Amino acid sequence: MLITLQEFTSRLGETAGALWPVQDRIVVGDCLEALRRMPDCSVDLIHTSPPYNIDKAYKGDHGDKKGVERYLDFLTFVIREMKRVLKPNASLFWQTGYTQSENGIPGEIMPIDMLSYGFFRDEPHSLVLWDRIIWHYFGGMAFKRKYTNRHETILWFVKPLNGVAQPRFDVDAIREKSRELDKRNNFWGRNPGNVWEVDRVAYGSTEQSSHIAVYPEEIAEKIIRATSRPGELVLDPFSGSGTTPKVARSLARRWIGIEISPYYAEESVRRIGFQQPSELASLASALIKENVFGGRPGSLPVDEIARRFLAWARCADLSKSRALLNGAVTRVFRSPNGRDAKPEVWDAFERLTGSRPQDPVVEADGLLAADYKNRRNLNGVFRYSTALEALEAVVSRFQRASEPDLWAFIEELAANEPSSYHVSGRVVTLTSLEKRLKPAARGGDFSVAWLQGALELPPDARPAAALVDETAAEEAYQPPLLQ
Repeated sequence: MLITLQEFTSRLGETAGALWPVQDRIVVGDCLEALRRMPDCSVDLIHTSPPYNIDKAYKGDHGDKKGVERYLDFLTFVIREMKRVLKPNASLFWQTGYTQSENGIPGEIMPIDMLSYGFFRDEPHSLVLWDRIIWHYFGGMAFKRKYTNRHETILWFVKPLNGVAQPRFDVDAIREKSRELDKRNNFWGRNPGNVWEVDRVAYGSTEQSSHIAVYPEEIAEKIIRATSRPGELVLDPFSGSGTTPKVARSLARRWIGIEISPYYAEESVRRIGFQQPSELASLASALIKENVFGGRPGSLPVDEIARRFLAWARCADLSKSRALLNGAVTRVFRSPNGRDAKPEVWDAFERLTGSRPQDPVVEADGLLAADYKNRRNLNGVFRYSTALEALEAVVSRFQRASEPDLWAFIEELAANEPSSYHVSGRVVTLTSLEKRLKPAARGGDFSVAWLQGALELPPDARPAAALVDETAAEEAYQPPLLQ
């Protein structure tokens, strides 16, 4: 999964530029050099976020603080190559924040989207700005003399063909729950709009890595689902922690990531190794972990895994779930008062998917939501429908396959997720249940003793118990303007 720039170049040369020998790989090297070796019009989608040139402490010290002119020259060359490799009518998503001038007034900011916009419009291969997306998050860097920064900008460009831009946009793949249960609304959900409220990657979450500028998987998922098809090629020239490649893989897309830091490249490969190459495979793996291994690490022969899963599948009566969903859809679309029934149906499925009844579809939905973060934005009917469809496909695959084919499928699942499984002969070992590179956030009760240990305070500097009493602290506090 990891290849050097030299190997990347060699493979492309041996196959006259065909990308199949280098797809589904993280290329370790300079993105500009790698892009220059890729053939024209070979990529279906680009989603990337460049370095911001604000002297961030990236591992490997590859220099995130150049002069502004050098930085803009670098962006010019990279953007020119990205435009060249993009297919006609394909999309490019440019996710950026701010940079700063080394000679400007302290505190002055320079929006990278504004600085780089002209580079995308320049010939050759002038792109069309199709939309401008605002990613609004919570938290953010706090300032004393300006508002806290809580957004980034994503420019959506399209490469026109003969002066006409016709990008793919499947809004049905990303519809979200409506804020109001209004019968006039689309039954499956609304267009999510171009302002996305997505929290930043939290400490200890499954998305966290050592990289200091990780964007949420939910962002990449919204983009990849709507603007590409399964089997198409997704590129990230600044792949960093591997978010875009990981999500592309999870949605059955081909992908290429380019990362200059060997450390981040190796870590992203391990992160991608927690991800199956499709939603059906992700669900099958999750069901095996929960219902075959019992939610804990261990080793089992392949035939025993198959036997246990089939025993679980026989108890999962999906015919009742299918009848429940079909009844709801029929009531809405084929009854005289179907439009009036929408709010009641929405509310019923919202409560169903938000609970934990003995319904295998709700279990499947929860397992899928762990891998596909955008699911939490779908309405209950959409979640139930897609989870049921995926579960039916997985169960059918197990029930209809011959014994050798079933064993091969289980071994393939384990091989596709090397960060979670190990295969030796006919034995599969589940080594990890948590799909995370970093430890989970610390839980438990807060105490003075814990604080002393965490801060390693000398005895004479340790706080008195009264200082951590919430009531006393609240009474002692006065807002700065009132002091």
